Amino acid sequence: MLRYFLQHVTISVLVVAGLFIAGNIYAQELELYSADDIFVETIPRVPGPNQQVTLKLNSYSFNLNNYYISWFRDGNKESSGYGQRDFAFQTGNSGDITNITAVVDFEGQILRKELRFAPSQVDLLWEVTDGYAPPFYKGKILPVKQSDIHVTAIPETLLIEPTDAPNLVYYWDRNYNRQGSQSGFGKQSYSFTADPLQPSEKITVTTNDRRENSVATSTIDIPTSDYTPKILFYEIGTNKRLMTNKAINTNNVIHGDTIRFSFQPLFMSSVKDNFVDLFVDWSVNNQSQPPQDFSKQNELYITSGGISGTTSITVGLTGIQKLLQKATGHVDLVFNAK
Repeated sequence: MLRYFLQHVTISVLVVAGLFIAGNIYAQELELYSADDIFVETIPRVPGPNQQVTLKLNSYSFNLNNYYISWFRDGNKESSGYGQRDFAFQTGNSGDITNITAVVDFEGQILRKELRFAPSQVDLLWEVTDGYAPPFYKGKILPVKQSDIHVTAIPETLLIEPTDAPNLVYYWDRNYNRQGSQSGFGKQSYSFTADPLQPSEKITVTTNDRRENSVATSTIDIPTSDYTPKILFYEIGTNKRLMTNKAINTNNVIHGDTIRFSFQPLFMSSVKDNFVDLFVDWSVNNQSQPPQDFSKQNELYITSGGISGTTSITVGLTGIQKLLQKATGHVDLVFNAK
């Protein structure tokens, strides 16, 4: 009789335990969804400092409009309601962290989306690397067709030390196309040749540290069709130095009957001495005139033979490797032989 009672108790315990385990398995099977079934759309995609941001919850698994949603900012509840899928807030200064939590009450199950915003800034600086400007030219060399351009990203964030800039990850886009070979760890700069068929070049960089604590993006438009090369003419002094204070484009009266002068191709792509990487075509009074010294094809010696009068000078330039870069310059020299 005692053995029967013990066996009966044991079987009952096993049955209860089995029902308990089965109940847990069944309860777990009911939790078909998780927070991973909810995704967040951020507008703008990479917010900057002190910028208005809109967050939108979406799901392909269930209709969020039917459930109670609460929004928390830095632990403080700011809004809630059924179907409240949108939330707007403003980021802080560069480096200020904002924590946003969205809580969805899904049929008694709590689904949480944790978001962290650490706005940063990145500045873009560009320069033309093969353009020419005469000595002491105070302006910036402007881009023209087929110019070689170098862009550098300068991150500004309180979360990253300035010395860490080379240790960030940089993603470069040119005219909305990702430049994979020039993107990656430590690639702080990007170089390219301006497309002659594009009126401007749109360059975008997105940067973040390897821990993704700070993300920033910036875009610039570099106009390449707004500018054309120009030719400046300067007198060469008796000491064979270029006299940049005597531009004969405007001050073209020559006191005497001789002058040695040189052209200077402003903004054209030229990195060789005496511009030997350019085709040069001199013309004097509409007659072709080769330079007296081909090693110094940018210089010309003109004499009026002691006669006062006007001499018309024209020079045409074309890039040897960049044939779409062309420029023409003209100056009338007025000789005052007396």
